[in-house]
Amino acid sequence: MKNLIVIIGLFIGFATFAQNDRHDRIKALKVSFLTEELELTPAEAEKFWPIYNIYDKKMDDLRNRERALFKQKYGSAGAKNNFSEAEANKLVIEYNDIIEKRYELDSRLMSDLTKKLPASKMVFLPEVEHKFGKKLWEEYRKRKK
Repeated sequence: MKNLIVIIGLFIGFATFAQNDRHDRIKALKVSFLTEELELTPAEAEKFWPIYNIYDKKMDDLRNRERALFKQKYGSAGAKNNFSEAEANKLVIEYNDIIEKRYELDSRLMSDLTKKLPASKMVFLPEVEHKFGKKLWEEYRKRKK
């Protein structure tokens, strides 16, 4: 029995490590990609990344809230859950709050970045982020085949 518990513990530890490792690799790719695409100098990158990392963490928190909201709306088999009007309104309010916070974060990010970096480079950030996400998705689809 002890051996089984140890094996399960090791498996969970390896799975968690592999997931964290994957996130670390994606983060490293993102750093490289954004730095290169935005043509940041080393001095600019030194100013850019602390600001962007704070923003990225907050956006990740919002994505997690949005995923939790999605899980509330749909059952484990993907079927729509039934809600009373009051429950549905609560979910709509939560969704609208997520959208507002995302807009506020995007606006604040651009404002904070353009205080320390050239706007002529930062204006391209949304497209570069989108381009990175698209490349990441394409790579995922290739590996899935």
